[in-house]
Amino acid sequence: MLGKFKNPNKWIFSKVSYTRRFSSLFPSSSSLSSHRNPARAPTLQTLLKSGFTPTLKDFNHFLFFLSQSHKFKSLIQLFSQMNSNDIKGNAQTHSIFTWALLKEHQYEEAEQFMKTQIAEVSLSRQNRFWNILIQGLCINRNDPEYALSVLRDCLRIDDILPSSFTFFSLIHSFSSRGMMGRAIEVLETMTDEKIKYPFDNFVCSSLISGFCRIGKPELAVGFYENAESSGALRPNVVTYTALVSAYCRLGRFDEVCNLASRMEKEGLDFDVVFYGCWIHEYFMEGDLEVALKKHREMVEKNIDLDTIGYTILIDGFSKEGNVEKAVGFLGKIKKDGLTPNLVTYTAIMFGFCKKGKLDEAFAVLKMVEDLGIKVDEFMYATLIDGVCRRCDFDRVFHLLDSMEKKGINPSIVTYNTVINGLCKAGKTSEADEFSKGIIGDIFTYSTLLHGYIKEENVMGMLETKKRLEASGVCLDVVMCNILIKALFMMGSIEDALAIYKGMPEMDLVANSVTYCTMIDGYCRVGRIGEALEIFDEFRATSVSSVACYSCIIHGLCRQGMASVAVEVFIELHEKGFALDISLRVMLIKAIFAEKSGEGVLNLIHRIEYLSGEIFGTVCNDAICFLCKKGFFDAACDVFMLMLRKGLVVENKSYHSITKAIRTDGKKWFTRPLLNTLVKRYGIVEPRINKILLNYLCIRDANNAHRFLDIMKERKLTATISVNVLTKLTRDGRALDAYKLLIGGEDNLPVMDVVDYSMVVDRLCKGGHMDKALNLCAFAKRKGITLSIITYNSVINGLCRQGCFIEAFRLFNSLEKIDLFPSEITYATLIDALSKEGYLHDTRMLFDSMVLKGFKPNTRIYNSLINVYCKQGQMEEALKLVLELEVRHLKPDEFTVSSVINGYYQKGDMEGALEFFFEFKRKGLLPDFLGFMYLIRGLCAKGRMEECRNILREMLQAPSIMELLKIAETEVKTESIESFLVSLCEQGSVEEAIVILNEVGSIFFPVAGRSGAYVGSENLKELCDDRDLGTVESISLISDCEFNKEIGLSNLVELENIVKARGNHENRSLLTDFNSYYALIASLCSRGELGKAKKLAKLLSNSDRGG
Repeated sequence: MLGKFKNPNKWIFSKVSYTRRFSSLFPSSSSLSSHRNPARAPTLQTLLKSGFTPTLKDFNHFLFFLSQSHKFKSLIQLFSQMNSNDIKGNAQTHSIFTWALLKEHQYEEAEQFMKTQIAEVSLSRQNRFWNILIQGLCINRNDPEYALSVLRDCLRIDDILPSSFTFFSLIHSFSSRGMMGRAIEVLETMTDEKIKYPFDNFVCSSLISGFCRIGKPELAVGFYENAESSGALRPNVVTYTALVSAYCRLGRFDEVCNLASRMEKEGLDFDVVFYGCWIHEYFMEGDLEVALKKHREMVEKNIDLDTIGYTILIDGFSKEGNVEKAVGFLGKIKKDGLTPNLVTYTAIMFGFCKKGKLDEAFAVLKMVEDLGIKVDEFMYATLIDGVCRRCDFDRVFHLLDSMEKKGINPSIVTYNTVINGLCKAGKTSEADEFSKGIIGDIFTYSTLLHGYIKEENVMGMLETKKRLEASGVCLDVVMCNILIKALFMMGSIEDALAIYKGMPEMDLVANSVTYCTMIDGYCRVGRIGEALEIFDEFRATSVSSVACYSCIIHGLCRQGMASVAVEVFIELHEKGFALDISLRVMLIKAIFAEKSGEGVLNLIHRIEYLSGEIFGTVCNDAICFLCKKGFFDAACDVFMLMLRKGLVVENKSYHSITKAIRTDGKKWFTRPLLNTLVKRYGIVEPRINKILLNYLCIRDANNAHRFLDIMKERKLTATISVNVLTKLTRDGRALDAYKLLIGGEDNLPVMDVVDYSMVVDRLCKGGHMDKALNLCAFAKRKGITLSIITYNSVINGLCRQGCFIEAFRLFNSLEKIDLFPSEITYATLIDALSKEGYLHDTRMLFDSMVLKGFKPNTRIYNSLINVYCKQGQMEEALKLVLELEVRHLKPDEFTVSSVINGYYQKGDMEGALEFFFEFKRKGLLPDFLGFMYLIRGLCAKGRMEECRNILREMLQAPSIMELLKIAETEVKTESIESFLVSLCEQGSVEEAIVILNEVGSIFFPVAGRSGAYVGSENLKELCDDRDLGTVESISLISDCEFNKEIGLSNLVELENIVKARGNHENRSLLTDFNSYYALIASLCSRGELGKAKKLAKLLSNSDRGG
């Protein structure tokens, strides 16, 4: 046989001389152990030189020896040389060689050899080889498709039948990859008439897990139920554990509890895997409380958590943002004697990153490195993702460098994390540049496209599309959806359609997002016909999606096809989907736009046969919409239809109808409507008595109180609405709101300090200080802590009435009641003092404000500038103007007007003009009064031409023109502006001034206070923060009385009033000298000292008379 070799010695020596000694070839060798002694056995080279000629048996012995020694590569090489030298092996040779190929994972060579060379090998060995080959392809090669191909070939060979475990391996491999179609194909092959292998819990659990993995838990449950009902399966804890995920993801948590009860009845023991899976699913649902409850159940059942179980808890709490709880469980792991693994620490790191605690996340990384645990790429990717959330990309790239230095090669996963972070930060172009340095995958390009879509960057989309096409990356459904959306945005509609049509060729199935994107894209460009075609294709599939219906309804409505949209809407309801309120309202709007209120009524009648709940909901939406649009009659028709059908009319519908009655003057319908409601439901019905009460509160507070008394007699409860009180207050009816609050104490809603403050503020602005203070006392009795906003309103009200002593008394008491003045507090007091000309007090308060750390604004500076100007201290006023600009505050019209007024009061019109032109150059003009000061002053000086020029400037100022237009509306006259311009051009300046004075009297009447507050006792209570419930209301002087009493030229009438009110019960009107301090000060400032003394004497006598 060796004669055929050209140089057999050289061939054998070159190939096998490096192996152990071939001692098994010698008959005297009784044991393989003899090869350990090199001196006792001649070498192969020596044997060949001595003329030794090996036979096939010798080769088989040697091949067997190499196999036993796991020298499979040498064995394969030797066999290859045998073939090349035409040495024919037998069944034993082929069997050994096949085994070597399988052990070396040379599956392709093994398959080809087994198909042609092992026919003489025993069937048992052939079966074994085929099983090893298929299982190896599944487990070691991770190539179940190739394994399935081999299985199909194998089943065509007579008398060859792979084992059930081989089928199980294939099913498990396909299921773990989500290839459920292939898994079911293998299952059907395994259970057909030819093979009839029964499937066990391993197969069932694999399939259940596979269906859950692809997001089809309903199929998992269906498969389990069919398997169990057929009697082919007796589930164990493994199957039940897989089933937990399916039930939980369907939201059927009660069935999981039933499953657990069934396991207990069947005597199956729960294990940590079952509970770990159960807890994990609750975390996925975001239900931390129940997850913890299940953990406690584990402890009660004496089921010890392992590291994986603890890691599930840590991961769940970290993902829900409760990383502190996760850290607590980390300590418990160590306390239980377990060792946290890298996954555990990565979960902790993720929790810190999610909360933005990057310092703690980096501390976890250092801890892991200090523990000697080798950090993997996923931990770095988690940290990089956290840093990306903070948009700290310098640190991101530093981490990438750190990875490479530590020998961790970033994969596409890490790079995609960086790309995703850049895109989310609006830096898609930078992400694009970064991606050019790597080999991207489908996620890379989909992320870039999505980023450019958000930025509406068409050029970026085009460039990314070109890169995607050049990369040769296989598209998936997500990428197709993003690409279709991008193409629609670029206007490449036909290309988008081509991708959609080409999906089946790529073995891709369109999902709900695909259909929704196509429908929305066509609708946005107005091609509603194509959109309807895609919608019909969607309807023909098993895909269900509310979004697709919403898209087509929106598109139809935009295109004026509301009638078709109604039919789609009805079909959506018939499929059992929840109907979103925006969808219902949009449909009503579209119908209304086409056919007005009658169209909405037709819609109601068209859907009248739908279920009561949805029909009632649409009716309520229609009532609100029709009332808002002013179609009250149509709304009433819908309302009466609901009553006839016994449907629930929602509060918003009642509110809309009653509001329409008030605003549209539909008083004729008020009583019939209320009568209908009372007859049908009675006042016992809470909604009805609420509507009646709200109506009465708005109409007449006294009737509302009587109604409340009736309710109280019948032992029924009714609550005044906060909205009613708010409306009354905003409509200028603060007194009515006050009556309802004080008189309906037992029927008030839950109110906060804001609600009370709003009413107090309006009462103060209306001059009703006694009622405002009474309401403050009332609120305190209700347990409301008044805020500085409330006190600001009271202080402002007191200042408006000239009660500065009381205002400052309240101001000084704030710190005693743990309240601190705000900037508005100071601004209010400074403004009030400046208007009265109290320069020294104004300056002191201003300086105090600055010392307190407040930064005065332009308005506060204006108040101080105004008082300096009134006192003629122009140098100080101008210093404040400069200080205003130094503080980077902008002067306004009032600033300019105040300074001009100061010059005007001094008669320095040159200074006034210089200041005017200085700020005109800066683009700032005075207000109406500022112009009037200039015009009056120049006119008084006889400088008529300059006066006329200023008048021209005034009539060109936008703010003045707007004021004149308002005056025209007030007095219902023709264009005042045109008339003034005409007078100005004619030189009739004095006549123009007369008209301007009349305009000024409309907007700037002579300053006077709405009333003088004399109820100092209530204020004292407010300042001292005592119980305000015992303080009685002290009356205020009415507006007309006050105006009569403060007449500066008619002191005799004031004396008569004092005499007329000299009786004891009316003395309270003039008991407080402080209340009339401002009046006396005004008389003194005008030089009328005699009148001031007489008034003081009258007040003093009145006080002694009391």
